Amino acid sequence: MVTVGLNHGGGEMTKSHNGFPVTRTPANATAAPTVLLIHGFLDDASVWDGLVDCLGGEVGAVRYDLPGFGARIGSVEEARGATLESLAAEAGEIIERIDGPVIVVGQSLGTQVAELVAARHQDRVRGLVLLTPVPLGGTRLPYEVVAPFGALGGDRVAQRNLRGELSPHLGEGQLDRLADIGAPVAADVVSHYVDVWNTGVSNAPATSAFGGPVLIIGGGADAFVTEQVVDAVSARFADADVKVIEKGGHWVHFEYPGAVAAMILDFADATAGVTS
Repeated sequence: MVTVGLNHGGGEMTKSHNGFPVTRTPANATAAPTVLLIHGFLDDASVWDGLVDCLGGEVGAVRYDLPGFGARIGSVEEARGATLESLAAEAGEIIERIDGPVIVVGQSLGTQVAELVAARHQDRVRGLVLLTPVPLGGTRLPYEVVAPFGALGGDRVAQRNLRGELSPHLGEGQLDRLADIGAPVAADVVSHYVDVWNTGVSNAPATSAFGGPVLIIGGGADAFVTEQVVDAVSARFADADVKVIEKGGHWVHFEYPGAVAAMILDFADATAGVTS
């Protein structure tokens, strides 16, 4: 693996097997697990920077951009063909290059990818953390409901407004930052990813194929992933621990990185005896 420099988040940036950037922040202790962070719709790997800072090196962290976002914004053809299965396969290649146990952390669309990759690599994955989770089987919302999401491409104002509706306690600067991340994404990439998370995995099993420990973190102010959605997701796991940050919205990890980091570290400690 070739080191190509440091990113703004302070981690070491390397290249994946397929050549896209992967940012690695090592743990202070060699025996500590590594969290693999998978971002959501309209975001990129930089949304995890505050969370990684709050983890304080107690665990390692690896994050990267999904096709069509962030540093891979030019990968339009790849993004147009992305499926949850292909995204999970990509995440699996990254897991194979991480030394030691892994805790997979996903947010929104990223939770669908996270569950798939965790199930496929249970020998390496110690635990699964789902932030404001989207059901693996998709949201299955009717066209008239998802159409506005699909039309967000290139519309910074609409994206900023939507984020404010789904996370009402985001500050003005936070909204600007998130809008800046999502606005450059190609319009057809945006509409394709809406189809991906809305359709989900066909015939998703009633019980998840991942049998390890699971932590689910919801936002009490999230207008998209409501308490009912969180309950439906948690019911698919044998023993999911559900926590809620009351003022948190859909981007709870971006709004309250310290609180989310503390929950992840507690989860890492609680799963320390789990065989990977």
